[in-house]
Amino acid sequence: MGVGGGMYQKLGLVQPWPDQKDQGRFEVTKAEADKMMFKVPSLRNITQTAPYFHDGSARTLPEAIKLMAKHQVGKELSDTEVASIATFLGALSGEAPAELVAAPELPPSTAKTPKPDPT
Repeated sequence: MGVGGGMYQKLGLVQPWPDQKDQGRFEVTKAEADKMMFKVPSLRNITQTAPYFHDGSARTLPEAIKLMAKHQVGKELSDTEVASIATFLGALSGEAPAELVAAPELPPSTAKTPKPDPT
């Protein structure tokens, strides 16, 4: 899983997210507590996954960093601070081991193999 990922977090924790057309998990659960809750992505190779956020609203990593600082922790970052964070995030890039991303080898089908549900 790596850094980040594996949980849901409210987007706009300190300052409301500007576009709330997509209400996150609330759309599925209808639970009030799930409004603006989104799955946290892994930060591995984050420099290679633009655009950012559930709605693709940030085209660049520096833009995403500034938005996260503002809406999640209530901070306005300097360009130097943004560059430092971007450098750190770049250090999380790398090749995934081949065995991690290899297609699984499935057993051969037999007469006992369940068939897809046609409905």
